[in-house]
Amino acid sequence: MSSRTASWWTVFIVCMTTGEFVWADGPFALVSGRRDPSVIVIDLGKALDPANDGTSNAVISRVRVTPDVDTDGDGIPDAPAAGLPSNIVIQADGRFAFVVNHAGNATSAQVAAFQHGHPGTVVILDLRAALDPANDGTMNAIEAVIPSGGFGPVGFSQTDDRQFAFVGNSEGQGDEDGGREVSVIDLQRGEVIEVLRLPLGDGGNVAQAADRSCVQLAADPVLISHSFPDENVGCFPDINAIGITGHFAFAANGGTDDVSVIDIQLAITGDPHAEIARIPVERGPWGLAVSPDGRLVAVTNRESAETGLEGNTISILDVGKAIAGNPDAEAARVIVGTDDAATETRPFGLAFTPDGRHIVVANFRSNNISIVDVGKALKGRSDAEVARIPLVSPGGGAARPRGVAITRDGRFAAVSGGAPDAPEGGSLWMIDLASTAVAATVVGVGNEPYLLAITRGIRDSR
Repeated sequence: MSSRTASWWTVFIVCMTTGEFVWADGPFALVSGRRDPSVIVIDLGKALDPANDGTSNAVISRVRVTPDVDTDGDGIPDAPAAGLPSNIVIQADGRFAFVVNHAGNATSAQVAAFQHGHPGTVVILDLRAALDPANDGTMNAIEAVIPSGGFGPVGFSQTDDRQFAFVGNSEGQGDEDGGREVSVIDLQRGEVIEVLRLPLGDGGNVAQAADRSCVQLAADPVLISHSFPDENVGCFPDINAIGITGHFAFAANGGTDDVSVIDIQLAITGDPHAEIARIPVERGPWGLAVSPDGRLVAVTNRESAETGLEGNTISILDVGKAIAGNPDAEAARVIVGTDDAATETRPFGLAFTPDGRHIVVANFRSNNISIVDVGKALKGRSDAEVARIPLVSPGGGAARPRGVAITRDGRFAAVSGGAPDAPEGGSLWMIDLASTAVAATVVGVGNEPYLLAITRGIRDSR
């Protein structure tokens, strides 16, 4: 461990145990920039000022989240790694953020050739530095870089005691398929201590080719599907989002169309049987959110990796029943973004409101936002989607929403999205949840931004 990393872990542990800082100002949104290897920091107060609507004025910094790499082979780092930052999680009641780089330290040329199957990293950001405009365009907010222990990570979640984090590695080495590893990071040591290999699936809904059984694929990685969709996907979970409630982690398995239930203590101790249940859902779950009371888990059914058919529903799981492995653990399935069951909307990210009464869903393909009434959904009512809000790209192209985060007071949903290489860059929309209307739009937010998080901001208590 380097001296810089060692000193950071000292600071991190002190902050976890003493809390020598206070929340102030804000709120701010931190957005993963994806093809822009940065986290974009947005002052939401400025975003809601009508004078700033449709501009980038609310962006206060773009902090780099990848180190420089050697792109010309002369041994000298000369350009930022592509990274593909895709997820960001704010430490609970802390001053650090965790950024998941889907392509780790891969170069831009490597990612341009194929964006999947690269070793991933988790970058630790000092929020105080990230929120300081003086650090715009620099790596000054980076405190540590931790290898994810696998390839193509996206999912990240902390245990309630903030001692450990779980990372979902969604891909295999060099391939989009083949991911079955969930890494456990000891946050006090700053390293992966265990890598849990989830069980293989049964081959999915499409029959495997004659020489592509799950056992054969696991034994010979050369046979694994290079990219999606492919009829031979369905053996590897290809883990996407991860969420934690109590003593259990839930993983959205895009490759096997189900959700894994993982006993946290068993995973931490390296028990290969840490997965205690697997709950089927519609298809290719990607986003996942845990209700504020921890009793429900919601996932977006994004797309089938076997056929490429996109979904149009979210599933709501009863946590207690899922832990018990009950076949009726899926308590509700709600169509979102459309009234037509045959229309693909590709739900992407989602979030519960702070009171747990609603779920806000970003529908990538249909370019809209759904608000789902949880109570109605659990009763099986057809009117559970209580609002549908269209989104428009400021440049006139498709909005392509992905990430959703809710302000602490429950008044607004911040939604990130945008097509790759859009002239105006990525966008952030502020949705007024009371009026169910777009209240503000920020442009210049990364390039094809993915997920985001909201923080109140911090200042030293000294």
